[in-house]
Amino acid sequence: MPNRIIKILTHVFRLLLTTSILACLPFVSLANGDQQEALPLKEGVMAQMEKVANWQIARTQHMTHVGRARAGSEAYGRWIQGAFYKGLTKLAERSENPFYETWIGYVGKDHNWKLGKVKYFADDHVIAQTNLWYYRRHKNEEALTPVKETFDWLIEQAPDNSLEFVADRNKDKVHNCQWRWCWADALFMAPPALFELSSITGDPKYANYAHKEFKATIDYLQDPKTKLIFRDSRFFNKKGKFEEQVFWSRGMGWVYAGVVHSLESLPVGHKYRSYYEALYLQLSKTIVALQKADGAWPMSLLAGENYKEPETSGTAFFTYGIIWGMNNGLLESEAYLPAAMKGWKVLSSAVHPDGKFGWVQGVNEKPDVVTKDDSQLFGVGAFLLAGSALYDFLGQK
Repeated sequence: MPNRIIKILTHVFRLLLTTSILACLPFVSLANGDQQEALPLKEGVMAQMEKVANWQIARTQHMTHVGRARAGSEAYGRWIQGAFYKGLTKLAERSENPFYETWIGYVGKDHNWKLGKVKYFADDHVIAQTNLWYYRRHKNEEALTPVKETFDWLIEQAPDNSLEFVADRNKDKVHNCQWRWCWADALFMAPPALFELSSITGDPKYANYAHKEFKATIDYLQDPKTKLIFRDSRFFNKKGKFEEQVFWSRGMGWVYAGVVHSLESLPVGHKYRSYYEALYLQLSKTIVALQKADGAWPMSLLAGENYKEPETSGTAFFTYGIIWGMNNGLLESEAYLPAAMKGWKVLSSAVHPDGKFGWVQGVNEKPDVVTKDDSQLFGVGAFLLAGSALYDFLGQK
């Protein structure tokens, strides 16, 4: 699909968006023993997901970065857009509007379904999850081929670099340890695609590689005391501005959602599933205890109420993971539903009247700053993940 057609579609979509009105549907209260839980209507969740997605789709080519970002990182095939499209696939599965799936196909075909430019770099692998999703639904070999070629090549390289994160960048302008998954974000980006590729092809080598590297990263970055995951080795001994040990909310969110997406490709009885279920349960118990009174999670997870801002990217990933666990029989609703609903209210309140999703901390690697007007594609992707899980949960009621 030529770029000019995508630009025309984007322009038309923007016009439609500015003239559309999506009603805010009310909450309903459902009794839960002696407790009343306020649950949104399923239709209201879908309307809000579509409203946010519509705002973002019209701006995927022209998103102004908030925070730090290397030149070119906003390009299709790289992590910023890849994380958004992961969320959009979840909406496309559930919405009655065929536009979302059509859009994914248009954009993928226009870019020849290519992954990011650094072949071994996990941030450039996340778009593979969208390729594989599209392949599952359309048996499009053009979407599958670059994923298989990339991971075949990576497994053949068998990188064994140290996971220690050092400052110098290599010729590809990434850190040399990033041949492997030496930073927390990578566990969202690459492993789910490898597990899914094993499921599609029937070849266990992809799952074997993913599990070996995933476990190595957890063994290296998980704090034995708190059970939280450091963003990378540079944070082992760092203190935050409130003198707390630094565990970045979105970094943990990447890991938590990465575990969820890995589980989605590991059926019951798979030799690796018990590891990811145990890790998921451990992280869930740890995460839910760190939620603030307002329903958000602090940017620095051990800083608690010292962080007043309701940062939404980490909050969206945690809300998503918790609701997903309730939907899949891993978490008890009685124990986890209150936290999930508090999280969703924070996310819902961050949606601007025009559909912009705010309070998203910009491109970063650590807790920093955020404002109501800050938005980013990966934050919208996380919101769509959370909304999709809640939509499914409400559909069971």
